[in-house]
Amino acid sequence: MKICFVDVSKTDYNFNNFNDEFIRGAESIFINFSKRLSFLDNEVFVFNNCTNEYISNNYSWLNLKKINKFKNFFDIVISNNDTSILNKFNCKKKFVISHSILTIEKSIRKNQIFNYFRNRPIYLLIGKYHKQKMSKVFSFFNCKIISYGVDEVFEKKKISEVIIDNKISYFTSRQDRNLDYLVNIWKKFIFPANQEFKLYVTPLNNNLTNYNIFNRKMLKKEDYVNDLSKARIVILPGHKAELFCLAALEAAELCIPIVTMGYGSLSERVEHGVTGLIAKNDKEFSNFIIELFKNDDLWSKLRNNLISRRGNNSWELATKKFFSIIKNS
Repeated sequence: MKICFVDVSKTDYNFNNFNDEFIRGAESIFINFSKRLSFLDNEVFVFNNCTNEYISNNYSWLNLKKINKFKNFFDIVISNNDTSILNKFNCKKKFVISHSILTIEKSIRKNQIFNYFRNRPIYLLIGKYHKQKMSKVFSFFNCKIISYGVDEVFEKKKISEVIIDNKISYFTSRQDRNLDYLVNIWKKFIFPANQEFKLYVTPLNNNLTNYNIFNRKMLKKEDYVNDLSKARIVILPGHKAELFCLAALEAAELCIPIVTMGYGSLSERVEHGVTGLIAKNDKEFSNFIIELFKNDDLWSKLRNNLISRRGNNSWELATKKFFSIIKNS
């Protein structure tokens, strides 16, 4: 099949950037799905604002300016979060991968609603929580749930060789995903309970080292994996805007138990008492963090459960599911 991915965002990237720190979920999906679909005997093109173009027999990255040369070429077109770009393609099967909660008001403001009904695409959502919060209008032509995978560097990490630092925890999501909430919980409850526990966070401007809160290094993925894999716990409160939380999936692949409030999609990423702990309030949240630092039996139980499930979140499996959806819809 001839498959097109199109991303109108201003981010300048291609598949060679997959390990770069600026690559987020939307870019990661385009890189991983497009590359792996080309391995399945498909001819795949990606159009975006890339500076460095790449052309091969079955896999190419081209600048958006080249679209008009291929508008009648594809069997399937998949857009990143945008319905208006679909106007440029004469294609029966059109999809939009959404990474946000789209309301009617927002879609009108961003000129999406008219183009949605003009192009009749199927929306591809990234979880049950996402589907629940999305305006039902955008399921008018059907919608499907897809999944992220984790990059191979997470899968290939030899967990048996990792030496855990039992005093270290990490927060690996974005700062606006309730990091301020976690910092307050840490200062109020965790640090007073044990001044040996350490929390490494996505970098903040203020200095909180007096509370054993440190800015983690923003590293290339392989170095990031090496650092993160040594953590005893990953702490991710979650957030109402968190539609998937790749950080939680990555932690699980490294077999690190997660403590969360279950906000947003975190209740989908963590199974309470099996792969992590989901708290109902501030006090329970802090108690769970302290408990996982101190209770070796509980920590080992959760880690062993994660080890037994390892390998179920590969991009290979996610791509096979994705291909089945776009091929058969």
